[in-house]
Amino acid sequence: MEGRLRIPAEWERHEACWLAFPYRSDEWPLNLAAAQRSIASLCRCIAERGKEPVRLLVQNAELEAQAHALIGAVPSVEIVVADYGDCWLRDTTPLLGRDPTGALHGVRFEFNGWGAKYEIPLDEDVGPWLLGRIGAKELRSPLTLEGGALESNGCGTILTTASCALNPNRNPSATKASFERALSDVVALDRLVWLEKGLAYDHTDGHVDMVARFASPETVLCMRSRPEYPNAQALDAIAGDLGRAGFDVVELPAPPRLAAPDGTPLPATYCNFYVANEAVIVPTYGVAEDRIALETLEDAFPGREAIGLNAFDLLCGGGAFHCVTQPQPAPS
Repeated sequence: MEGRLRIPAEWERHEACWLAFPYRSDEWPLNLAAAQRSIASLCRCIAERGKEPVRLLVQNAELEAQAHALIGAVPSVEIVVADYGDCWLRDTTPLLGRDPTGALHGVRFEFNGWGAKYEIPLDEDVGPWLLGRIGAKELRSPLTLEGGALESNGCGTILTTASCALNPNRNPSATKASFERALSDVVALDRLVWLEKGLAYDHTDGHVDMVARFASPETVLCMRSRPEYPNAQALDAIAGDLGRAGFDVVELPAPPRLAAPDGTPLPATYCNFYVANEAVIVPTYGVAEDRIALETLEDAFPGREAIGLNAFDLLCGGGAFHCVTQPQPAPS
């Protein structure tokens, strides 16, 4: 596996979790302050209840003071001044892992603003900065991709969606076979499992972390459809494909139809959770399905508390808790 990196499963121990404080009013025209409060709450929850150190990026001293005021005195939250675009660090920073010697590496893909739809200044610069900050070696891939497009079980199996990975706005000449070959050049890969598409209204063209997540090497969480809910046909196909691939499938409820304040439909999901060292931080929406999702996830991750945080304000920007976090693996 020389030159290729094992991407750990998210339930493996983390040395820290990296997040970024939203600051661009052009990216958050309806709810910048609310998104900032959501990130602050998430930082506190990961640090205090997830028992995981947090590193929060801010653009300048003024935003540093603002973030401090929102988060409060939490010793395990470190605020770091740096240049970055928006808060979606899962996609704009490299996927991190350690080699057998314990050395930290990062797989860095080409990044084009989610298919040239959201080209934000400094989004391409934060990845190299982070690798330098943590002393990680870069493994570069020619694939155009974001971190949220891949879900690893830590044992060589990765999930992805064709609607994103093979989209002409990212990898126009790729086939499933050529994509798999290119990915296996940098990532330790025994099996790549394809789902055809993700959620409607997802800005990312259907990232897998919105629809399917590992809970163990052989267990995958996805969402159970209801005929009157959005994405029912897609969710049925995902569950069926995962079952045919031989996984133990555990279904979460699907949230009901949600819309942003301007009426735009939202890609609501319970799959975009973050697995911290001692908790699972779950996006919730103030609906009846929240309780069932929390109970299911607590059963799926024994020994970790499932904690619900309202994710509506972040979802208005296109994602939730997995999208805004980048875990730094702990030394083994």
